[in-house]
Amino acid sequence: MNYKLLTLCVIWFGVSIGWVIVFSVQDKEWWIGQGEIKNICDLVYFIEYDDSRDTGGIFTLPVFFPAIYAFFVKKNHHWLVWLTTLAIAGYWLWRFFIRYQLCLW
Repeated sequence: MNYKLLTLCVIWFGVSIGWVIVFSVQDKEWWIGQGEIKNICDLVYFIEYDDSRDTGGIFTLPVFFPAIYAFFVKKNHHWLVWLTTLAIAGYWLWRFFIRYQLCLW
């Protein structure tokens, strides 16, 4: 493994996580911890339907473009690229879908 690949993966991971955080925050998520709202589930039930996850999800899909380029164009199948892609995809799924599905239980 060379330092260029490691550096690019670290930068790609940091920028992607920041991008996902910016576009996955709900409008009134700052209410959590104040009054009756203790977690994200309480926030979902307390406010009216103000869901912008579909738009945020579309805006964050370009974080996967470097992986598509590496896997299909450059044919780079290095384990670090796979690990970074899986970590970003897992965090993306958590921020947009999984944490809301856990409220249903």
